[in-house]
Amino acid sequence: MAADQLLDGECQIWWARPDQVPDDVLASAVPESEQRRAGRYRQRVDRQRSLTGAWLLRAAVAAQTGERPCEVLLDRTCTDCGQQHGRPRLPAGSGIEVSVSHAGERVAVALTRLGEVGVDVEHTPLIGHFDHELAENTLSANELSALDASENPGVDFQRLWVRKEALLKATGHGLRMPMSRIEVSPADQPPMLLAWPLDIPVDQVRLAMLEPGPRHHAAVAVLTAAALRVRELDADLLL
Repeated sequence: MAADQLLDGECQIWWARPDQVPDDVLASAVPESEQRRAGRYRQRVDRQRSLTGAWLLRAAVAAQTGERPCEVLLDRTCTDCGQQHGRPRLPAGSGIEVSVSHAGERVAVALTRLGEVGVDVEHTPLIGHFDHELAENTLSANELSALDASENPGVDFQRLWVRKEALLKATGHGLRMPMSRIEVSPADQPPMLLAWPLDIPVDQVRLAMLEPGPRHHAAVAVLTAAALRVRELDADLLL
């Protein structure tokens, strides 16, 4: 069995660094439209993160389908405006749901057949930094009360943030839904969705924290009632 084979009941998380993939590999796999979009970023590292995410998504899918990364078709049609900047989707019938995120020194891609998926990674360059005003605008009253009693509110806030961001990416709402309307388990407890305003029952949603490395936090959410098994893999397997 290949190390990169996506197993039933599994969510794969692929990790890459922005400088991990050679430029010629990126150029051969990423469509010109996405190369142009990445080129709009002013900072080189932002362009590299975008291109690496586009490559990693295609390479991870290609490992399952037998295609070349450049042959993988993705639809990013935004449900609001119709432009190609929405959540990525594979053609109907593929059976694979995908999500991509990047921040700091980490690029993440999630693949699963369990249900719609969202992955989020955030970079925390300042250890111990805590924006209380941002927390007030994004946390529920219960979450904020628990955070006020925390010895590490900056770290705990990031752990709550990535859980909520992953959930919103899984549903496709993004930041159009206020994070304060979602309540998740405390940062020091196993991640769970406790309440939100959607019709999807909370017991049909799964969350897991990930291991992105120092000064990063990450989580994945899958819309499924099944048990969630997460396997984290390095992009070197795809090169």
